Amino acid sequence: MSSIPNEFIETLLDRIDITDVVGARVSLKKAGKDYSGLCPFHAENTPSFTVSQQKQFYHCFGCGKNGSAIGFLMEYEGLDFVDAVKDLAQLAGMQVPASNFSGNQKPKTNLYAVTEKAARVFQHQLRSAAAVIDYLKGRQISGQTSKTFQLGYALNEWDALSKRYSDEEQSLLARTGLTTSNDSGRVYDKFRNRLMFPIHDKRGRVIAFGGRAIETDQKPKYLNSPETDLFHKSNELYGLHLARKHSDENFIIVVEGYMDVIALHEKGICNAVATLGTATSAQHIKNLFKVWDRIVFCFDGDGAGVQAAEKALITALPLYLDNKIIEFLFLPQGEDPDSYVLQHGQSGFLAALDAAKPLSDFMIEIISKDINTKSIDGKAQLHEKAKPFINQLPKGAFKTMIAQQISEISGMSMQVKNPIKPQQTGSDTNDNPLRKLISLLLNTPQLCENLSNQLNFDTLSFKGTEIVDKIVEIQHNNPQINSAAMMEHFRNSQYARYLGHLMRMYDHLDDTQKALEFEDIVSYLKKLSSQAEIERLRNKQLESGLDSAEKQALVQLLREKSNQ
Repeated sequence: MSSIPNEFIETLLDRIDITDVVGARVSLKKAGKDYSGLCPFHAENTPSFTVSQQKQFYHCFGCGKNGSAIGFLMEYEGLDFVDAVKDLAQLAGMQVPASNFSGNQKPKTNLYAVTEKAARVFQHQLRSAAAVIDYLKGRQISGQTSKTFQLGYALNEWDALSKRYSDEEQSLLARTGLTTSNDSGRVYDKFRNRLMFPIHDKRGRVIAFGGRAIETDQKPKYLNSPETDLFHKSNELYGLHLARKHSDENFIIVVEGYMDVIALHEKGICNAVATLGTATSAQHIKNLFKVWDRIVFCFDGDGAGVQAAEKALITALPLYLDNKIIEFLFLPQGEDPDSYVLQHGQSGFLAALDAAKPLSDFMIEIISKDINTKSIDGKAQLHEKAKPFINQLPKGAFKTMIAQQISEISGMSMQVKNPIKPQQTGSDTNDNPLRKLISLLLNTPQLCENLSNQLNFDTLSFKGTEIVDKIVEIQHNNPQINSAAMMEHFRNSQYARYLGHLMRMYDHLDDTQKALEFEDIVSYLKKLSSQAEIERLRNKQLESGLDSAEKQALVQLLREKSNQ
């Protein structure tokens, strides 16, 4: 067994996109919501190998091989588990933790404990920072919102934070970027006299900080943590964990600053995140598309905002699939999301969102900028300028339609061919309900939260109840775990291959349909469980009689059955 912590494996699989790993070794084509190609593990002429970006899982219907990005590298490259993890960690820019601990002993390099402690210290110090509290009140940020975002204050002292850590923890503190040193080697706190914004990963763990200057002449206005073992700003988005937790909206708003996210949240618009002092990256967009099908980029209406939007569009083009939507909202000159929502309120901001430009409109606007499309020369120029944009798009209906629109404007044909999509494979409707339940929990681990205390598996005769118990336990310890990371917990168990096959059972359903299927299965299993318990109590009643508690239980079960 590897001594690499499960926590590291889960974080690694969050950072890695399996389509990048497999696509670098196997020719993949978009097939519906998944990707398909010829299986690299057995000879075939017709593709039966699929890769699910949503589940971060591969499966071959021909030879049956399946697994996560780790499992793929082990099979394809012939690597052992540790070497496969190291290769992926290198790709993700992560350092595999040292494995010189065992049993219940925690690794000494617990950087998360360091950052979490710092967040608590900053929060505590904010309580007595009257000027900072007044500043937040002036920005209409309530105490509850400050608590939700864990806002804090760094004292105007050289070692106010570092002196709270032991000598053994000082090196860890430096590794998190919370301390720095000058040319003479003197170590001091990086953040001083600043309003502090803890930055969290998607699981809600503090991984870095941003600090806003309190005094007007304090430079820079915003100071962020450097790149560390925990923090890679091109991968992270401010407020992502809260957007997932507090909003049921089917779209996400991407803004540019901490206060934009916080101000929107204060007004009840909780589906907002911010880039962290960097341009929108491909990884940002991939991470968002794993959760939402629609992204609205919200930028200031000035030249810098339009330029940032153009960069975001160009980054998004290779990732823009037919089942996704990207829009661009430009606020009036001199406005940002923070100021706009304070002036116009929730309803005004939502009304502005309705006027956001589709990617297609903004793309044509960029292509045709400064071109006279009425002249022959301009039309030829437009046609040539559009080519690199069109070529960046993945094959599909959108690429075909935008090329047709360019053709209509320029009067010159721009042909695009699309691949033929292979037939979808449905599920096996004859599987027993517990197999179906396991499949749904593997596909959507968060469904475990709706399962607690609903079923008494001891009364059911189906095999596999221990697997359900284990899945629920794993999800309880890591609420944000994804399918691939869940499967890694079973890598060395006797169930690994069996569970790999179950992962594909519900690929023909969308998330809403899966949720309904889950409710139906749980309801059915509850009925079976109740009936089994009724029969057990009746048999005991005939053989030896029931005590008062058992009699009441039987009456209650019979009453519930009659009401069904």
